[in-house]
Amino acid sequence: MLLLYAMSESFLFFKAHINYYSVRNELTFLLDNPDAVTSEIIDENCERINKAIDLAPYNPLYLEARAQLFEWKALHDHNNSTRWYMSAKQDYLKSLAYRPLWAPTWINLAAVKWKLNEIDEEFENYLNLALVSGPQQAAVHSFIVEFALAQYKAKSPHYALVYRYLPKHLKLGLQHPLSEAKVKTSIDKFNASDLVCRILSGSAKRTMAKVKGCIK
Repeated sequence: MLLLYAMSESFLFFKAHINYYSVRNELTFLLDNPDAVTSEIIDENCERINKAIDLAPYNPLYLEARAQLFEWKALHDHNNSTRWYMSAKQDYLKSLAYRPLWAPTWINLAAVKWKLNEIDEEFENYLNLALVSGPQQAAVHSFIVEFALAQYKAKSPHYALVYRYLPKHLKLGLQHPLSEAKVKTSIDKFNASDLVCRILSGSAKRTMAKVKGCIK
């Protein structure tokens, strides 16, 4: 009986993981090819990840994947975007209950709050938890740079929340292979090369050379 139970559990775990990896691979593709995203693709992947969660409701990876799909739904279903962002928030929080020191998820929560235009105490808490739990994570570098440059360009008082972190995460973000492209994209998006070059002044040439105009 114990053997049959173990075999049954192994089969369910395998089945759940098959659905999860299918969704994860699709999410990776969609991040690289956002123009290929359709409501049908999102819904199909939501069905797959729901099947995985039904089989393993406490797996933080599965919950994180569904949260990311909810964010895609928010982008494609404008009339219900707040609802989908709130659903994503809840799944991120559930995921963190089982993996509380995973900084990218804290950053994802901060990003959702930003998309909801809720730069409040809760946002600061999520951001601080990300900085404490994963100061070397590429996701942290990318978010700090994007958020800081956006607030700087908008002349927003929220720039004060992150300006002291910008120099460190700007340098680390340009040096990290998983965040370099995103950091460069943010610099171009917000036309922030002058500010960035001033911040990087005195840094290693190989770092400054990654930003247009920093080395003349």
